[in-house]
Amino acid sequence: MRITREQARWFLIGRQRFRPSSVDWAGQEGVGQALRHLGAIQIDPINVFERNHHYVLFTRVANYRPEMLDHELYVKKTAFEYFCDALCVLPMEDYPYFAYKMRRLQEQYNPAPEVKLVAARVLRRLEDDGAKTAREFMSGEKLHGWWDGVEKKTKAERAALDDLHYTGQVMIAVRQGIERRYDLPHRVVPEHLLAQYVSAAEYRQYMLEKFLVAYGLSQTGLFRFGWNIAPKSEIKQLLQELVRQDKVVKVEVEGVKRQYYCHTSLLPELTRSALGPTNHAVLVAPLDNLLWDRDRITDFFGFTYRWEVYVPEAKRQYGYYVLPTLVGDEFVGRIELKAERKQGTLWVSNLWLEKDTPTIRAAIDSAALEIAEYLGLELRYKLDRRANSTRPRMDAHDGPHL
Repeated sequence: MRITREQARWFLIGRQRFRPSSVDWAGQEGVGQALRHLGAIQIDPINVFERNHHYVLFTRVANYRPEMLDHELYVKKTAFEYFCDALCVLPMEDYPYFAYKMRRLQEQYNPAPEVKLVAARVLRRLEDDGAKTAREFMSGEKLHGWWDGVEKKTKAERAALDDLHYTGQVMIAVRQGIERRYDLPHRVVPEHLLAQYVSAAEYRQYMLEKFLVAYGLSQTGLFRFGWNIAPKSEIKQLLQELVRQDKVVKVEVEGVKRQYYCHTSLLPELTRSALGPTNHAVLVAPLDNLLWDRDRITDFFGFTYRWEVYVPEAKRQYGYYVLPTLVGDEFVGRIELKAERKQGTLWVSNLWLEKDTPTIRAAIDSAALEIAEYLGLELRYKLDRRANSTRPRMDAHDGPHL
């Protein structure tokens, strides 16, 4: 199958269901619908103006509030937190397949003896006393952690809980801010899902198909391709088998060297995809589902994006937490937002436009204002003259409007 880069862009953007172009989801019910459609939403603790998982939902679900996701996770228990691309919110119906991965990881788990002792102690406490935060376990004991040097710096119970969560022996039962409260799986996961058995073959195929649907168009060069713990060579073989079974099709994109793949369930969307004219902007989160494959963004949009949060300040080209700015089917630039909640202000600190028109500026202004209203903050612009002076079309100024 052969498509144009324009068709690829339309398809990927349409799959995201960004507001206001899409009005498919609203309120509490819309949160569950969005999660099932997206397949996974990455969790990130960084909060420059809003945490990734909440902002991803805000850009798609009308009238979204953070407590709505908490309600899905911790009250309705229709979702859980586990590792996919990274730590993600996942639909609870996926649990049996991730439980297969957890079991395999438990079999391979070979911690240091001191970690094993602490982990056993933690599991006993959870069994006897119920859900607890890491702070409620703290004994003061320290272990050698992943990033530690000679000195032991890692809290023993924290290391044990991280390992136990990764191997599925404990789950996050609730969050209080960024603090996690852990419990045993049988008190978090519905009984019928705990009892559901999944074989190795079922796991591999389910995860690969889930991955392909979540990505829309994907390529095998991704490190995380297929969301599987099986060797990548096996996943590529399985991919070719799905192609032979007509469950997956190869997609050639005009002007793009990389080979892409699409799940056949999405072909009606791919072949009819077209974006109507829009003057709306989406300020896309750095860890948004659309940006999971940044090579794909370059291939289809001609836009190169690098998240510079872990880049030393002196080496950053743009900034610490910069959002690509999407208008229609084009990435027109980048924007840097920062919330100062004590001052009641959402600052637009920087704006770099690769395409600059009054319509684009008005769209960005409107999108930023909506974020400020969601956060209960006043939107203000205070652009860094030095940073923006390298962009000749940027008219840096202080003030409330672009």
